[in-house]
Formats: sequence, structure tokens, C-alpha cells
Amino acid sequence: MSKLLRTVYKNGKTLSKSSKTLEDLYKIICSHGDSVMAEYSTMTKKFTYSYKQAEADIGKIAVSISKETGETGKFIGLHGDNSYQWIVMFWGILKSGNKPYLINLRQPVDFTTRILKTLDVSHVVTLNDCPDYGINILYYDDLIKKSDSVSREINVAFGNEFALATSGTTLKEKICVYNGEKICNQLLNFPNIVRANKRISREGNSGMKLLAFLPMYHIFGLEAMYLWFSFAGATFVFLSDLAPANILRTCRYHEVTHVFAVPLLWHSVEKGFLRELETKDEKTKQKFKKVSALSLKIQNVFPNLGKAFAGKIFKDVQNKLLGTNIKFCISGGSAVKTSSLKLLNSIGYHLCNGYGMSEIGITSVELSGKPKELIKGSIGKPFDSVCYKIGEQQQLLVKGDSLCSNVIIDGEMQSMPEWFPTGDIMHTDEKGAYYIDGRVSDVVFGDDGENLNPDYAEQAFELKDATALSVLGNSDNTRLMLVVRISKGLMQIQKDRLKDEIRLCNEKLPPSYRVGIVKFTYDPLMSEQAIKVSRAYLRRAIEEGKVSLFDMDLLDQPVEEGEDSEIKCILRELFAKTLNVPVEQITDNGHFMLDLNGSSLDYFTLVGFIQERFNVRIDFETGQFGYSVNDFEKIIKELI
Repeated sequence: MSKLLRTVYKNGKTLSKSSKTLEDLYKIICSHGDSVMAEYSTMTKKFTYSYKQAEADIGKIAVSISKETGETGKFIGLHGDNSYQWIVMFWGILKSGNKPYLINLRQPVDFTTRILKTLDVSHVVTLNDCPDYGINILYYDDLIKKSDSVSREINVAFGNEFALATSGTTLKEKICVYNGEKICNQLLNFPNIVRANKRISREGNSGMKLLAFLPMYHIFGLEAMYLWFSFAGATFVFLSDLAPANILRTCRYHEVTHVFAVPLLWHSVEKGFLRELETKDEKTKQKFKKVSALSLKIQNVFPNLGKAFAGKIFKDVQNKLLGTNIKFCISGGSAVKTSSLKLLNSIGYHLCNGYGMSEIGITSVELSGKPKELIKGSIGKPFDSVCYKIGEQQQLLVKGDSLCSNVIIDGEMQSMPEWFPTGDIMHTDEKGAYYIDGRVSDVVFGDDGENLNPDYAEQAFELKDATALSVLGNSDNTRLMLVVRISKGLMQIQKDRLKDEIRLCNEKLPPSYRVGIVKFTYDPLMSEQAIKVSRAYLRRAIEEGKVSLFDMDLLDQPVEEGEDSEIKCILRELFAKTLNVPVEQITDNGHFMLDLNGSSLDYFTLVGFIQERFNVRIDFETGQFGYSVNDFEKIIKELI
């Protein structure tokens, strides 16, 4: 048995015998001492913090909060993105005898302001600047400094509650309050989760490291990512930004072993890989298809041997994606594509599907070691602390000892029902595993009376030139409508291809599930900070005119090819942008370096602009070099 497994089992026994308070959990987490709790890096340096150092900083924050507020038993707002300091502030508020309210940075300021008023919050703790909520702001750095001038001893009872808001897609004020007992019951699931699939406790070359991708003010990020694995003494790797290239770089550089994320990330990884595969010759494509199929077959018979085989045969592929240390990945928050599950498992990344909500916590995950089960998209069986049953309209109902303590809806405190209605439509298989079929609120009532699930139709559309897409009901919810976001600079050849792809994808669907309305937009389908497309948000944005739709026949007409072709016009602009010169100075045959005085660094900047703008990958290994507008026009025509 590994050291980490022993730690999980030992801490599980300690917690089960305790009073099950947040203080009990805190003491277990602090017991990891000199183990590295957090790390992040800049371009030149890596920074690390131990659990012991975090405990000391938590003590400093706690005494300063106590001194500054003079309060106990009150909610204090916690504002910030994922960071070492966020964790310190979370526990510091609790140790000061108060209760953190985890501010969701992706919700509107006025919405958060109302929630802070409902909770009677008078102070917000933050690392950096935060919006003006009309209450006192306490800054992390100031609190650390002030702790040196006050007594380090505070004689208050450790806080035993925290609160967070639901995703707010309807902007209905709903706050979920958790106490220590509920959270400890959630944590007591973890030893059994590890027993069911020991791969989740696998360590890499530098121990167990989790990418801190999911916001900790979301239940998925807080429970499954942070609390589960701080319980085990793991290291959390923080990101400097959420750019896809930086996510991949960080995973490789820090040798990350676990990545828990929403489908948006997995779909992005899949899309990037397939875009690169598309640049390869037919022989390479067929070889990958055969070897990936063989990898899945081996894994289905011998899971551990199969993963080792995949890691060896796809080592170069993994090195270009999340690295070779990845041991376990979970997707949650919305529907993940079967194709993403299949691809990532085939190349050796163990990606499974999980389930949870703000009101109920994390309640299940598919723990099979075999890809044939993972690819089905099951959310697994309920954890020991909860029970599932399917009620009217096939809606999943959940009860248990780890659901939130109370909910506050529009300012009114309410008790949780015995069986909480999730709003998710589910079915089970013969093994007792559960599958999400859609949301009750998303169901479209077809002309023939059949209930249609938009998720089923949405997954059928693989549109290379679309920035984003969503399938939802039309205004009277009787027909399926496809909304496709495109960039304003999309070329006509790409628009024509898009039309063909939509038609072909739609024809593959059963007649009742074919979309009857296709609309395009240049506007975002979700808020800037959102991590998934919400149909409720999109529907409201369309109604309010924030998302403007237009029909397929209004797409721009083709531009005649010739001296001033569409591709050339765009390339001239990119050349000029890179070199910071007027576009008139760019000639079609001018050599980027010899004639236009570009440097080698400028050249790679230009290539980056071109790849992003035309949604292509230029492969230097196959000799796809271009130095003039005409050169790149030829390359782009071949790629698209």
C-alpha cells in the first residue's frame, strides 16, 4: 500500500471518530506539515508553499480579521480567483470564528451585492482589488502585515459553516449553506472512492499534483478538487491564466497528475488534437485510428497494462497535450462528448464523468477502470453518503447526509427537502450506473408530443469553423434550434464548409431530433467568465437582444478570387500588424525578412496570428514554410 493510500485511510478513521466539525477537518489537513501544499511558476521561477507555512499564514489572517472586524459568527465575503492565498483566507475566516461566503466571480456585481446584503456581510476579504460592494474591504497583504502588531492568540470558537451561491443562470438568488458535519460526511466518501479505483490515488514522479483549474467557489472545485485532495496531502498547482497554451504548459512543467475540469477543457483538448491530426497524411491518420482502437481493446481487458501501453505508444502525443504524468481526470458540470471520452482514454488519459450540484455536493463518479464503461458517459453509482432515485419525468432525486444544511432563496431560509429534485433527467443501466439524459427545463416538446433532449442533438454537431454552438428550444419550445457562433472574419470558403457540415450532421440524426431552425451570431453564447454554455442564459440573452441572430442565407456572399482575394487581404493585415507598419507597405511577393525587415521572433509571432485567424496549424516539420503573402495564401488554401 502506498504512503498516500495509508494517509487517506488513516485520516478517514480519524475524521469518522471526531465531532465532524470544520475544525476537525482543518487539523487533519494541517497534519501534512512540510509536504508541499501549493506551487505555481512564472517564466523564470517556481514557487512552493508547504502545509506548515499555510497553517502559519492562516493564523496571521485569523488574528487580523478578528481585530479588524471585532465579530464572530458572521458571514465574511471571500473574493478571489484560485490561489494559495484563497485557501489561506478561507481557513483564516473560519479560524477567526466567522463563516466564509464564497463570492462567485462569474456572477454580476449587483447580484453578488444582493447576496452579501441577505447574509448581512459587513466585510469582504480579498487578495487584490474587487468591485465596490458598498461594504468594508480587507486586503490579504494588509492582514498579514497587521498580524505582526497584534496578539497571535484569539480565544474564539472555530467557524463551522460556509456558504456559496448556485450558478445563477436564472439570476434567482439561491445560497447554499454547508456545516462541518455535511462536509465531513462528504470527505468520508473518499477512502471508499479510492478503494473502488486505486488509480485516483496514483502519484507521479513528483508525488500527487492537482491542477487547480476549477474555481474553488464552485462546489466541484471546492469539494472534489480541493477538500478531497488536501485530505490526502496532495499538491495544488495554480495557473497564471486560463489560456489553453498555458494550461498545457503548466501541466507539463509541473508534472500534474490529476485534472478535474468542465467539458469545455476536454472538448478544447480534443479539438486541438484533431486539428493537428488533420494536417497529417492519410497513412498517419489511419495508423492513429488503428493504434488507438488497439489501445482501447487492451485497456478493456487489462486496464493497468493497457494504460501503460497507451502511455508508451502515445508518449509524443501526451507530451504535446497535458504531459506524461496524468493519472486521473474527471469531467463534470455539463454533458461531455463521447468522442472526447474516447479520444483521451485511448491515448492513455483516464477520463471519467462525475456528478454534483451546489445543493447536494459531489455525489457520484464513474469509477470503472475500463474505457468501454467510461466512454458511455455514466456518472457512476451514488456515494455512500447519498441515495438516488428516479421520480416523475425521469428526474433524479437525491437524499443523504452530505447535502447542504440549508438553502436561502430570495432572502428566505428554507430547509432542504428529504429528496432533493435535481432537475436532471436520468436513466440507469442493468449495473445500477446512472446516465444524464438532459435537464427538465431544457426539454423541447416536439410537434408529435415527443419530449426532445437538446443534448442528444447538440453532440451530433462537429463544426470545425464554429467558435461555439448550442442546441435549444425555439421561442415557443416546440422545435429544436441550432445557434452557431462564428467569427466576423470567417472566409467564404469556411462559411460554405460550415453550411455543408451542418446539413450532414443534421441528416445523421433521427428525424425527430433534426434541428428545424439554424441561426448564426457573432455574439458570445455565454458570459465572458462562464465555464460552460447555459441554455437559460443564452435564451435570456436572445430575448434581451444581447445575442443577435441571423439566418444562414444572410451569410456574406463569396469574394471573387484574384489579386485582392479574401485570404490575401487578411494576410496583408496580419503582416502589417506583426511589423507595426501600414498595410499599404505589404506587397504580395515581399519576403517577410529580406524585404519587410521582419526578425525571426516577428516571424513566429506572425505564424501564431495566422494559425489563430484561420484556425489552422502550420507544421514546419513537413516543410510548410512561407515568407510572403502569396506563400501563406497557398499554404492556407491547402490546409482549409
